[in-house]
Amino acid sequence: MAQPTTVVTPAYPCVEIEFAVGAFRSAAILAYVDTGFDGYLVIPATQTSLLGQPQFFAPWELGDGSVVQAQEYRGDILVAGLGVSIPARITLLGEEYLVGRGVVDRLRMTFDHGQRLLLEA
Repeated sequence: MAQPTTVVTPAYPCVEIEFAVGAFRSAAILAYVDTGFDGYLVIPATQTSLLGQPQFFAPWELGDGSVVQAQEYRGDILVAGLGVSIPARITLLGEEYLVGRGVVDRLRMTFDHGQRLLLEA
């Protein structure tokens, strides 16, 4: 049996991904892994111009308890080095790239002593 491919991410605690919505495909980006986030991928709200009109809106509760309506898209996330494509909801919100449990739960992730992140499909 072949050994699974293990990828060491380039920056801890981030994962290198690309995402696609319709005909748009992003360049490689680093997204923080947030194991307390139940969604798939949050990208900065400034990306609206690249993705066009949202496919739908959804309410999101923020850390301070407030609720906002966020633009959302259906797309795919490609995890660099693994060749894994994950169907995902992509949410425009805030200023950072965040990968949540919708992605994390489909991979084996090892947080190695706060130094590096190891990924396997």
